Amino acid sequence: MTDPSLPMPRISLVGYGRIALKHLEVFQALGCPIASVCDASADRRRAAASESGLARSYASVAEMIEAERPDGIVACVSFDQNFSVAHAAVSRGVPVLLEKPPGLSAAECRGLLDLSSRRGAPILPAFNRRHYSVLRKALEDAGGAANVTETSVVWTEEPERLLKRYSRLQVSRMVFANTIHGLDMMTHLSGPIPQPALTARSLGEPFRWQALLHGVSDRGVLASFASSWDSPGGWRFVFCTRGRRYTFAPLETCSVEERGQGATRRIEPDDCDRRFKPGFFEQARMFLEVASTRRVPAGFGLETAIPAMELAERITEACLAAHRAAPGSAPI
Repeated sequence: MTDPSLPMPRISLVGYGRIALKHLEVFQALGCPIASVCDASADRRRAAASESGLARSYASVAEMIEAERPDGIVACVSFDQNFSVAHAAVSRGVPVLLEKPPGLSAAECRGLLDLSSRRGAPILPAFNRRHYSVLRKALEDAGGAANVTETSVVWTEEPERLLKRYSRLQVSRMVFANTIHGLDMMTHLSGPIPQPALTARSLGEPFRWQALLHGVSDRGVLASFASSWDSPGGWRFVFCTRGRRYTFAPLETCSVEERGQGATRRIEPDDCDRRFKPGFFEQARMFLEVASTRRVPAGFGLETAIPAMELAERITEACLAAHRAAPGSAPI
């Protein structure tokens, strides 16, 4: 934490899987060992004890909160369980670092925001890409977010691979589960896009979806998003200022093109983003302060996730409509 006078909060974990291990690493590096773990699976609870030394384990969130009285919870369950876990914690007055997505609709996100406000239990949405050191440095280099004139995202998903792990219903919600990262990077800098133009189509099975969205944000930033589930390709995020273009491809890197300069220059990540999953260290540090002060820094609260959630909802609905209309499409 940046304020050494604050006592180290007591943090518990809900969900023990691959991403949970990444969270454990950074909290331990920050001097905050995880106090307990909750997982519905007895096998995963045993794994948490044997692999990570988390001997204090529970099968339900309510039981763990009652017994442990944590100052904060890190929720990293399956994406379609995030809402219920966050609701259980916040309704009991416990702040949450909530893995994406914060619900499977904009209405669920707003519901959590309302509950959080009424219970005085803040939620920090775990959009780790907001915390990339290269993004922070790029914005500093650009003179601040107020100088951004354009943002764009190119995104892909791999339905064949996803169907090996998830049900068809879950894959149909993948814009919320994964694509939301790209949408949030866009709206985090552009602000809400009140009247986006959207085109979506389905080319058939399996989930050969394509979507194109663009508009001008309420801050006057031109924003565009293009997604294909039908062809391969890496993720790309770009923001522009007058005379400069900042390209993140892969997203953990940044190159800068400047008008009148022949060479492209690179912005290097901090050491913490080399040692750990990028963005996780700074995200965890922020959550420790949230758990201690029960306040989220401006620009990072759950309300800032709503613009991306609204776009995810629009895109999902449009793709589902195109899917239903495409000849030979299987039911979801």
